[in-house]
Amino acid sequence: MAGIGFELRRALKADRLFSIVQVFGYSAVLSAGPWVISILAILFIGFLNIVSLQEPGSIGKFQIIITYAIALASSMIVTAFIQLPFTRYVADEIFAGREDELLPAYHGALTLVWGVGFLVMLPVLLYAFPDQGGEFIAGVLSTFLVLSGVWIANILASSLKFYKEVVLAFAISYGAIMVFSYLYGTTLDDLIWIFFAGNALLFAILSTLIAKTYESERLLSYRFFRSRNFYWRLGFAGLFYNLGIWVDKFIFWYHPLTGYEVIGKVHASVVYDLPIFLAYLSILPGMAIFFYRLEADFAEKYDRFYNAVREGGNLKLIDHYHQEMIDVVRHAIREILIVQGIMNIVLFASAPTIFELLHIPMLYLGLLHVLTVGAQLQLGLLAILALLFYLDRRNEAMGLSILFFVLNGLLSYLSIGMGPEYFGYGYAVSLLIVFTISLFVIRKELRELEYETFMLR
Repeated sequence: MAGIGFELRRALKADRLFSIVQVFGYSAVLSAGPWVISILAILFIGFLNIVSLQEPGSIGKFQIIITYAIALASSMIVTAFIQLPFTRYVADEIFAGREDELLPAYHGALTLVWGVGFLVMLPVLLYAFPDQGGEFIAGVLSTFLVLSGVWIANILASSLKFYKEVVLAFAISYGAIMVFSYLYGTTLDDLIWIFFAGNALLFAILSTLIAKTYESERLLSYRFFRSRNFYWRLGFAGLFYNLGIWVDKFIFWYHPLTGYEVIGKVHASVVYDLPIFLAYLSILPGMAIFFYRLEADFAEKYDRFYNAVREGGNLKLIDHYHQEMIDVVRHAIREILIVQGIMNIVLFASAPTIFELLHIPMLYLGLLHVLTVGAQLQLGLLAILALLFYLDRRNEAMGLSILFFVLNGLLSYLSIGMGPEYFGYGYAVSLLIVFTISLFVIRKELRELEYETFMLR
């Protein structure tokens, strides 16, 4: 999936400050995708609308509902389970020169996600919102489905040569959501349907770019899901990683000491929600650097190494490319941790002012500090997992993802019982443990890469 890396490297050759800002801006949007951008949008909508809404409570309910839609769209079993296998299938087909298979497979993935999503979510919504009308249920269900579609579209969008158009699509869609929410978002139903319309526009643009890039005479294919082609361990890795991301939030939402009912049977946590979202937003610069280093630098060294192996390169050349891969990994991890460390310092310094503006008790300032460190560790784990996926170490990636899910859930639950001063430590400590283990795993895999390439394949 390194085509975008070539385009970013070419843009960076202009060697101007604007080019650097532009490239890492593109990387931030392409790597964050609908996840962080959706969170950013709903926060801005809250800031813009809170003084103008006819129903002041609507904005809080809207933010919680969209947060649930994002969580379920990214971590629901079918969506989370096929994301990584579908990504791998796309990469394999591009490598094999069968790009005409991608558009039918994309449509197949969409119909699968939407079909299962509709059957699962409709009864869930009817149970969760027994007092809401049909328009509300239809709006939330439609928003969930379109977000699931955007998640799948973003996989192929990351491989497109039209990366500028992809970034522009995100800007137009979420810009329109914020503007129309401010102008016309007077009720909860209005806000939900505006958010749906903006993401539907984004999905339509991404799908058009995908169809333009990967033309095909066939409309639909489920070939990627056949047992011979489906990567089950990647599916479980993606599922448990996404569950791991959200398990601590759900525990805080529904624990009687930290959660409260917002609308219907949907809960939130006044203690946990805003600090964790601020912590996630702080990792945008690190995500941009990680995306560029992975798709540009590491992908290039990776190709050189395996091309030399396939084409019969001499041992000295193979050793040289192998060492280049190791150097890039060390540099990338160090750079991510340094940049995020700087961002943490900036956030720590500005946090009291942010809390004062948002009327958040200073009691929770320590929680933000802990969660910010945890988010930095999560970015480091994400980087290691991506490298393991490149190296086709599916068992190792799956094991780390399962460990992250189990530890985050267990330690987050225990931290609540230990008292408010320990809130957030379950998330941060679980990631510290898993990230530390992941460093030893990637070190071992890179050290033994030549042996395993020649002797175990």
